[in-house]
Amino acid sequence: MAKKSKKDDRSALDAPQTAEVGWVDQPNHPALGLTPQRLAMLLIDAESGNLTAQADLGADMEERDGHIFSETDKRKKAINGLPWQILPAKNPSAQDKKIAEEVAEWIDDIPDLEMVFFDAMDAILHSYSGQTIQWHQLGKLWLPARFEHRLAREFKTPFNSPNELRWNDQSAVDGAEFWDYGWFIHRHKAKSGYIGRSGLLRVLCYPYLFKNYGIKDILEFLEIYGLPIRVGSYSEGATEQEKRTLLRAVLSIGRDAGGIIPKGMTIDFKDAASGDTDNHMSLIKWCENTQSKIIVGGTLLSQADGKTSTNAQSKTHEVQFETLNKSDAKQLARSINDSIICYVMRLNYPNIAPDRYPKFKFDTSDTEDLETFSQSLPNLVNSGMRIGVNWAHERSGIPMANDEEPILTFSKTPTLQAANHQQSFKLAALTQQVKQEAFQDQIALDEAINQLDAGQLNSHAQVMIQAVLKQLEAATTIDDALGMIANMLPDRSADQLQAHLAKLLFAAEAWGSISAQAEL
Repeated sequence: MAKKSKKDDRSALDAPQTAEVGWVDQPNHPALGLTPQRLAMLLIDAESGNLTAQADLGADMEERDGHIFSETDKRKKAINGLPWQILPAKNPSAQDKKIAEEVAEWIDDIPDLEMVFFDAMDAILHSYSGQTIQWHQLGKLWLPARFEHRLAREFKTPFNSPNELRWNDQSAVDGAEFWDYGWFIHRHKAKSGYIGRSGLLRVLCYPYLFKNYGIKDILEFLEIYGLPIRVGSYSEGATEQEKRTLLRAVLSIGRDAGGIIPKGMTIDFKDAASGDTDNHMSLIKWCENTQSKIIVGGTLLSQADGKTSTNAQSKTHEVQFETLNKSDAKQLARSINDSIICYVMRLNYPNIAPDRYPKFKFDTSDTEDLETFSQSLPNLVNSGMRIGVNWAHERSGIPMANDEEPILTFSKTPTLQAANHQQSFKLAALTQQVKQEAFQDQIALDEAINQLDAGQLNSHAQVMIQAVLKQLEAATTIDDALGMIANMLPDRSADQLQAHLAKLLFAAEAWGSISAQAEL
């Protein structure tokens, strides 16, 4: 009888639990000739703890239905597109941070780590997945060396414990408990229920069955489409042998264009078989749309008809898929913490309490658009908001550099174009033109800018100036600018408008220069 799991039993460090079993039953492929009655029987059998037939059906569905494979593959591989990190315990000490960095290196050194994640996500379909762990010793450290994925059919649940997964080594009715340190088990809940009922397989099996009925009918129709209907006639008193000969001739003459029949028998040719497959294709389309909704939460990630699909609908379906991806990541991270992280900590840091273990986490945070964020953040800070540096790094998706890492720097140029980046090149050129043609005393006014304090231009004045300058960006000449100001100030003369334009330009330069000096 197989060994039962004991706390800190290190048998799995020498050899995996599966090494004691030399042969496992081959899959039965229940998808062959599947009927509603057979499907119901194997689903009920799974509820009693025998997961083998249900697991075989899930594997067949994934292999035989390209649409199911494509959609589940999206869910599985989306996890590998997420960055991950090892976080120290809450309120970490220097030792906690050091241990987290070590564990991150150990996990990152696991060979084919992306395939470990991929195989674990097989639990999306079955609600569970299991991989055996082979260990190796590096000095005094015990580290995972290899993971081997085991088929879903190799597991079962005890009849009286439907929420306890065990390995079906065929040595006991209820299966064998998992060896400590020996397994990476991922439990994934797509729906509420016991292990045998919480996978997507249970929801997908009926659309899969109906879809195959539709495909079978289409293939049978195409086999005879365009061929004439043949009707054979035999005389009274014909023997069974003569009837069989006539039947063979009727079945073969349509394709072989020739045949022989006994004398006295005839074959009549009727109209060719006609019709269409629209109804069958509608059934198949409904089944595939339902499969997409079940697996990825929508239909537009895999197909669009060009009629009812819109960009807004596509964005909505993408958001739904991101929600599923975040849920997948959180569930997988929980399993990694419960097994792999727990194992390496117990083996290499046996004196550390479990509540101080570091945590594996996928980064599923939403980041802001960098251009918009970089423009909005300074305004928020200037308005008096107290914004933490860590939060800004998280929202921008830019990791914070450590103390030993070199950081990027930039040079600050206190010019109109560098300090006031919200103004366009047109306005800068217009400023130079005004200074050269109309206002030679501008140079003297520039010297007064350095004597102004940043507090002398309050936030309300900045908003007003910016609004006016935004309208002047469309101006290409002085006359255009004066015309725009005349519309805003219809009661002013030409000289007054010119003077007002000079004040606006002076205020813009003063604002930009003061902002630049404040940043130095």
